[in-house]
Amino acid sequence: MRNRMRVWYLSAYDQPGGQSTRTHDYSRELVRRGHEVTMFTNGFCHFTHTERLGADERWRVEMVDGIRVVWLKTRPYNGNGAGRGLNMLDNVRRILQASKVLGDKPDVILGPSVPTLTGWAAARLAQRYRVPFIFEVRDVWPDALVDIGGLSKRSPVYHVFRYLEKMLYRKAERISSTLPHLSEHVAASGNDPAKIVCIPNGVDLTPYTRDAAYDGGEGRQLVVMYVGGFGLDHDVPTIIRAAKLLQDAGDKTFRFIVIGGGVRKAEAEEQVRSYKLRNLELREPIPKSRIPETQRGADILVAAITDSRSYRFGLNLNKLCAYFASARPVLFSGNPPNDPVRDSGAGVSVAAEDPAAMVAGFKELAAMGPARRIEMGERGRMYAQTTLSMEALGARMENMLASAIEEYKARS
Repeated sequence: MRNRMRVWYLSAYDQPGGQSTRTHDYSRELVRRGHEVTMFTNGFCHFTHTERLGADERWRVEMVDGIRVVWLKTRPYNGNGAGRGLNMLDNVRRILQASKVLGDKPDVILGPSVPTLTGWAAARLAQRYRVPFIFEVRDVWPDALVDIGGLSKRSPVYHVFRYLEKMLYRKAERISSTLPHLSEHVAASGNDPAKIVCIPNGVDLTPYTRDAAYDGGEGRQLVVMYVGGFGLDHDVPTIIRAAKLLQDAGDKTFRFIVIGGGVRKAEAEEQVRSYKLRNLELREPIPKSRIPETQRGADILVAAITDSRSYRFGLNLNKLCAYFASARPVLFSGNPPNDPVRDSGAGVSVAAEDPAAMVAGFKELAAMGPARRIEMGERGRMYAQTTLSMEALGARMENMLASAIEEYKARS
């Protein structure tokens, strides 16, 4: 066992038991491995717009799953306007304030690329305590905002964020990336790609129990299920168009269940109404704790992304981790430089934003028969166990942190 490390892990949007849980998942795994972890996160939920803290609380410290969680009071907001920007500033201010009253010193600090200001706060604390800073890159801000049309490269905001991004690459002892094709961008930013350690999103397999009774969808209508976001890069509209093509052709092989929420949900609802779809049901988002049980009701799980430049650094979708864990075949629609579905043999991949190609993919899976669909699902499950399990990835995270601490001390 490695020496006990005191890890501070900063976030704005990840919450224990929330919709986005990477920070909590890795914190819990590090605690299981014998380390002390402090997780900073907002009390206001980015996804549900609910507030955990009282009106008079600036922060709250409590133990969750063995993790010391510091809940931060930040102002509420909707959308991606000025309110969200002020919330990011609140997050930084509260982190710097709350950290002073904890009464101890970390050995290493991790901070995210989204929001970049939270990453800056992590680097600032690392400088204060003279410990290594780990920059965790999940999305490449600000370029990702430009790719989805949320920001112009001519904007002063872009140049501020780009300056911060380059500075954080430079200050980082390690760059922990969920994106497998980040090296060229880091080099183009004037920094050393040798700092990069690829640690993808993972999955806790414990709640994804084996479904021995699953028959592969034999002799009945196949349930195609989507569970995830309705963001700008999530291509739910193509799933809906594929359902329309099948309905127009009189093909009743498939029944669609689409679960989730986000900025494109209203567009999806209007699409379903205008198409008068009878083979597709839209449902509200569900807690992460209900995903394993819900996905047991699927015969095919579908993931679709737009043909966006934001995926040029690689694909690392949380939903694919959960899909593989559910041991169901996956249909993936997208054009990223990497394809976990193809790599794992867990399903069928088709081009992005092409409903006819998606329909062909569904028909290919249907024609395989139950036994082959079960086999594909099992391949995905095995891929999750060997490549994406928190146990395997937790060891990689632990090794990265320990080596960063050792090298930092050797230079000091």
